[in-house]
Amino acid sequence: MKPLLVTASAVALMMSAAACTKATSHAETTPPVKAETAAATPDQAKDQYAADLKDMTRAEIEPAERAQYTLAADEILASRLIGSEVLNPAGDEIATVADVWIGEPGDTPKLIIRDGGVAGVGGKLRAIGFEGALIEPVANNDEPDVRVTYSESSLESLPEFEQNGVNDFRLASEAMGTTASLTFGDDLARVNDFVLKVDGTPEYAVITDGLAGTTKYVIDADALTIEQGDGDGTLVIDLDAEAFAHAKVLADSQ
Repeated sequence: MKPLLVTASAVALMMSAAACTKATSHAETTPPVKAETAAATPDQAKDQYAADLKDMTRAEIEPAERAQYTLAADEILASRLIGSEVLNPAGDEIATVADVWIGEPGDTPKLIIRDGGVAGVGGKLRAIGFEGALIEPVANNDEPDVRVTYSESSLESLPEFEQNGVNDFRLASEAMGTTASLTFGDDLARVNDFVLKVDGTPEYAVITDGLAGTTKYVIDADALTIEQGDGDGTLVIDLDAEAFAHAKVLADSQ
């Protein structure tokens, strides 16, 4: 009787193990039931992306080493153009560049030149189109060679340039050195310069991060906008955190 009892017990144990194995196998092969979720709309996805960027620190999105920006042969910094001598076709100095009229989007840029005066003071201001000037950047990053199609007498016959208002940032010099707010976070930046094509088109704005920053970042000129208020307008840099974190740095040689 004892051997029979042992055999029956062993059979019972094997059947119990087989049942457990079958249950486990069934659980593993049965696909999980997925909870149905509504797809996010494009606006919701955009808002979530903006929120994620705002939560990220610059260290998380800024590349380890930024790319540098070097001026092309047909580009000039506004700061170098302002103050340059203006030469007539014969090569004689007849005026100096006092400023660059950038205007509003869609406006035609102009050279604001000063005939007469001393050290940028006095004289009369005239506006001429860039099509009437030949601007040649020089290799040593000094003031460019500015030659115009005007003689001294024909230049003096042009009407005087008069700006309707001040600090409306339509002149390059008004924006340069001005603090601008960034559209993300509570950060501020300072407009340092403009990269212009030799036909006067503003391609890029050069800014420094914060009020005491020294690194010069190059951003699209269109990102610099004017926000009108009760009094004078204020400058706003319309960039998201990721675009600003990947802006190129103006090369030290420029």
